Amino acid sequence: MSYEIEWHGNFYGISWAYEKDRLVVSMVFEDKKEAVEIAKNIEDWSDKFTRLTIVEKENGEYSICCYQDPQISKSAKNIGLYRTGMPQSGGYQQVKPMIEKKSPLVQIAHAEDVRDMNTYEQISRLVPMRKYRIISEKDLKKQEFFYEKEAEKHTQKK
Repeated sequence: MSYEIEWHGNFYGISWAYEKDRLVVSMVFEDKKEAVEIAKNIEDWSDKFTRLTIVEKENGEYSICCYQDPQISKSAKNIGLYRTGMPQSGGYQQVKPMIEKKSPLVQIAHAEDVRDMNTYEQISRLVPMRKYRIISEKDLKKQEFFYEKEAEKHTQKK
């Protein structure tokens, strides 16, 4: 069994919402085919082994990393979602206290036109994140953030 994760970072960005007393983090894809494929995969994730990590960068940006722990998962294919280069201002500063307080839900969404909220469509179920944390870029040196570091390396190769 492989513990490798196939990282997907081709999503437009993050949309924040509040539903069922919890923060919802929507990963918004412009490519509907890719959104549907990823949604099928994450809907099979065990709620016990899901991880969401936000890495606050020293340059004022943040990265988001979401995956199911491949060492414990029984999925045939391990995928992860990773995106970097988003500013730590505006919406992020508003939702940060909510993330720190209570585990968020993640979903995959598709937007025909990312500038028009009327074209947004929820593709996946709301997936609860068992382990969620906000860390600093320096924390990536710690072994417990192995997969977050791998995601970061993967996106630097492209």
